[in-house]
Amino acid sequence: KNRLSVTRQLSYSAKHPLKELDLVLFVNGVPVATAELKNQMTGQTVEDAKRQYRVDRDPAELLFARRALVHFAVDQGLAFLTTRLAGAKTEFLPFNTGTDGPGNAGGAGNPPAAPGRYRTSYLWEEVWQPDAWLDILRRFLHLEQPAKQTGRVRVSPHGRRLIFPRYHQWHAVRELTAHAAAHGSGHNYLVQHSAGSGK
Repeated sequence: KNRLSVTRQLSYSAKHPLKELDLVLFVNGVPVATAELKNQMTGQTVEDAKRQYRVDRDPAELLFARRALVHFAVDQGLAFLTTRLAGAKTEFLPFNTGTDGPGNAGGAGNPPAAPGRYRTSYLWEEVWQPDAWLDILRRFLHLEQPAKQTGRVRVSPHGRRLIFPRYHQWHAVRELTAHAAAHGSGHNYLVQHSAGSGK
C-alpha cells in the first residue's frame, strides 16, 4: 500500500523559491530521490547536471541534507548518481549498464538506443518501476559507518555514508536470486566486475 509519486519542477527552497529540481521521487510523501535531466539537443549534457548539483544546490537544504537518499544526473546517453552533496567536492558514480548491456562484457556507458528510446531509458522503465524501486530501497541501500577502534569504543571519524548500488551490482544480484529461485540452491556462480561501468 505504498504510494509512489513523481513531481516535476519541484521548488524545494524557502530561501530561494525560484530554484527547482527537474524530478523528485517520493514514497508515501517522503522525498527519496532527486534528478537533474539534461538534453544534448539544447547543448547540455550530464556534466551540466553534475555541475548544477555541485554549484547550484546547497547541501544544507533540508531536502539534500536529511531527506533524499540519492541524486541522479542524467542525459539521453549517460546516468550518474551521488548519495551526498558536498558542494564542489560532490562525487558522482556511473549508473550505466555498459556498452553491450547488463551482464555482458563491454565498455563504460550504455548501448545504442532502440528506435523511440534513449540510451538511459532503462532508468525510468526498469529502475524507477515501482516494484523494482521499492525493492532497491528495501534491500540494496547500505549505511557504512567508517570507524576506528579506540579500546572498546568505536569512533566514527567521518560520519556515516549511504551506499546506493551501482546498476551492474543490482542487476547481478537480481540475476543470481532469480536463478536460485528457479533452480534451487547449490549452484556455483562467477560474477566478473570491473571498476568502471563496463562489465
